Amino acid sequence: MADKDGRTHAPTPKRIEDARKKGDVPTAPEMRHAAAFAAMLLLLGTLGLTAFHRLGTAMIRLWGGADDFRVDPAGAQGLATGLFGALATAFGPFFLALMAFAVIGNVAHGLPIVSWSRVSPKLSKVSPVGGFKRLFSVKAMAEFGKTLAKLAMVVGIALWVLRPRVAGLGQLIGEDPWDIAQASGGLVMALVTAVAVAVGALALADLLYQRHSWFSKLKMTLQEIKDEHKNAEGDPKIKAKIRSIAMQRSRRRMMAAVPDASVVITNPTHFAVALKYEHGRMGAPVVVAKGVDAVALRIREVATGAGVPLVENRPLARALYAGAEIGRPIPVEHYAAVAEVIGYVLRLAQAKRAGAR
Repeated sequence: MADKDGRTHAPTPKRIEDARKKGDVPTAPEMRHAAAFAAMLLLLGTLGLTAFHRLGTAMIRLWGGADDFRVDPAGAQGLATGLFGALATAFGPFFLALMAFAVIGNVAHGLPIVSWSRVSPKLSKVSPVGGFKRLFSVKAMAEFGKTLAKLAMVVGIALWVLRPRVAGLGQLIGEDPWDIAQASGGLVMALVTAVAVAVGALALADLLYQRHSWFSKLKMTLQEIKDEHKNAEGDPKIKAKIRSIAMQRSRRRMMAAVPDASVVITNPTHFAVALKYEHGRMGAPVVVAKGVDAVALRIREVATGAGVPLVENRPLARALYAGAEIGRPIPVEHYAAVAEVIGYVLRLAQAKRAGAR
């Protein structure tokens, strides 16, 4: 459907590539969150058990050796160092894996691209007025509303999952620690699974919307497509002017070669082909100029002024004009006919020299 700006045409590959170079690519922030929850599900079933086992071992050592800790600056520092070391050892791999999955989710919807135009310093980025406008823009308000909606969705799902299981938590008091851990793990897995499914569906919808919005933003008008084609291929008017100049220069060079021709074969008025032949130095006559109508008239005028003989042969003139190229020998099929003309011209030249004597 046409929009209010008349942008009804799909963006060209060049427009899409230019947008990518500027860092304008469709991004779906929800993909990071979906990847993080998917990773959490995967890791809770693998690294999660190992992490809690390591943490439990550390806590047993801590509680079992509580009588040996000294409550002074040195002892407190050692206790804190050991505690944080145990936490880092237990959960470090877990959080590193979560970060890796978040990065993968960020680039899953498109190839990564580095755009220096996005990171180049701009005064508008540090302007308080510009920052205020961005902070309270329609887009920012929409994103804030989306964040609140997501938060409400996550809280609602958490309550929906936890509510049936809350009553059973009180029964775990006094139970074996392993049973408590299993019950807690099952509760966490159920909660993460429900949230991950919801966030995944939201991420898919956001990805489709962002791609559609980005594609619609890049749509072009018919005039923009014409302008892009003109810039890529060159302005037709300029190209025509260049061709005209090239033809004029080629014609001047062609006319400059006519006085050195051996003979000009004419139609007699519509076609003219100038040939040059030097006996013993050329294997075949070479076309130095050819033309039709006004150009043919000019060739005849230059040839007459230079004393180059004109020979009327209508079929041969037409055939040479159609099949011969300037600067190239005549086609083989015209050797016999041209040889007769060259012979005739040579006999005329010999007769003139004999009469001069």
